[in-house]
Amino acid sequence: MLSLSHFNRQSIKGDIFGALTSTIVALPFALAFGVTSGIGATAGIYCAIITGLFASIFGGTNQQISGPNTGLTVAMVAIVSSFVAQSPEHGLAAAFTVVSLAGVFQILFGFFKLGKYFILVSYPVISGFTSGIGVLIILSQIEPLFGSSLLDLNLSVNTFINTNTLVGLACLLVLFVWPRKFSHIVPASIIAVAGATIFYLVSASDIPVVGAIASELPSFHLPLWDSGLAGEMVKSALLIATLSTLDSLMTSLTVDSLNNDLHDSDQELVGQGIGNLVAGLFGALPGGGATMRTVTNLRAGGTTPLSGILHSLFILAIVLWAGEYTAYIPVAVLAAILMHVGISIIDWNFLKRIHKISLFSVVLMISTMVMAVVFDLVTAVLIGVFIDNLVTIRRLSELQLDNIKLYTAKEAEHLPFIERQIFTEIEDGVTLLTISGPIGFGVARGLKQCVSNADENKDLLIDLTNARFVGITSTIAIEEIILSYQDEGREVLLSSVCERVRSDFNKIKLLDKISADHVFTTRVDALVYLKYKRKNAVK
Repeated sequence: MLSLSHFNRQSIKGDIFGALTSTIVALPFALAFGVTSGIGATAGIYCAIITGLFASIFGGTNQQISGPNTGLTVAMVAIVSSFVAQSPEHGLAAAFTVVSLAGVFQILFGFFKLGKYFILVSYPVISGFTSGIGVLIILSQIEPLFGSSLLDLNLSVNTFINTNTLVGLACLLVLFVWPRKFSHIVPASIIAVAGATIFYLVSASDIPVVGAIASELPSFHLPLWDSGLAGEMVKSALLIATLSTLDSLMTSLTVDSLNNDLHDSDQELVGQGIGNLVAGLFGALPGGGATMRTVTNLRAGGTTPLSGILHSLFILAIVLWAGEYTAYIPVAVLAAILMHVGISIIDWNFLKRIHKISLFSVVLMISTMVMAVVFDLVTAVLIGVFIDNLVTIRRLSELQLDNIKLYTAKEAEHLPFIERQIFTEIEDGVTLLTISGPIGFGVARGLKQCVSNADENKDLLIDLTNARFVGITSTIAIEEIILSYQDEGREVLLSSVCERVRSDFNKIKLLDKISADHVFTTRVDALVYLKYKRKNAVK
């Protein structure tokens, strides 16, 4: 978050250069994303201005540059087309309300400190998700580039020799072959835009162009709630909020790795949320952290949130005083830029090593990618995360089951000598169940199965000396074990219950089910009690 400490003579120069450089990189992308959304170039430009400004002022990553990006644009295209089809009169206004509502959700994510959970997504899911977005972007640019949709595309020579397609393919070639060492001086996207624009002016070709951007500030629109679209509006807002959050926090992690700093995830979500809240009110696309632009800002000298603020102001100045010149930019060059983005963000590094990766990870990645393309992004993420978590829980449960041991005296060599000696004396009267480490809900069934193998004529000592956490499901399983033993007239004793485990037990009043004299401070105390109980029974 911006503070007075960020304003100093040493950093301001770097922030100015960082802002200028990132502005040059951001402009073509803002135009391209705006045009692709179907709302217009202005929506992309003002997204870069508004989200960039507010995310820098209120965010938690010093060098973050925010604006429109691939996933959010793909999602917005689907939202706008769906809403307008269902409600031609109010659909577009409802879509912008979704952007503002997404901002509110992000602010709540930050307020409830959920930032750390959004980055706990496995790599195959993220890989499949981003690759799916790449495929969607490529598919969305086929019509602007070739003049027809994928289904109607004719792969004849005539398709590739028309002026619009040739301009786009030439720009795409420039984007791929432009030397990386020159990119920090003049980005390839600027070369492509400049070259295509000059060609259009010189040749006077009749090809689609972006059109002029009005040299005025966007108008304010009150949110519109369409009751017929209420369910879809909430779902779409959660999707936008999630996508923006993931993009922003992943970019923040990239910044941390480059400058050995630590961002504030929750504050970043608040800043991005405020940016999207305001963007929706002014008819702009939703935005999030933009990795390429952020890294450009960082490499060029940007060190504080001031660089992001200046970035937004520079774009605003260009729009207000030079917006009319976008009328000469061919749509084909923007399609080429996004086609390049789509191809670049597909995780080729993962795909080329697919034969070396576990089958589950490969299936998870590919299925997430396919679902992102065939269904929608939120379905892809939710199902991918759900499946991944199920498998992870199963694997953790298998490991945790190793922390549950059922002993007789012959199997208890690990016990200290005095305990082993006592245990040997009372072997025919008790079974020892030891629980170690953290025990999650996936272990509950295995816990009950373990005890079911015990001798039905013996009492049970449950030792929790090394237990550090017992979830509510496993706590209920322990309660069921205690009650079943008591119903059969057998006793259950507990030993070494630490405060954290005791807290878990108290949530369901488990300790009320056991007599206080059957809860012992140490295992040896419990064994001594059982020893004297056996002696008294013999007498």
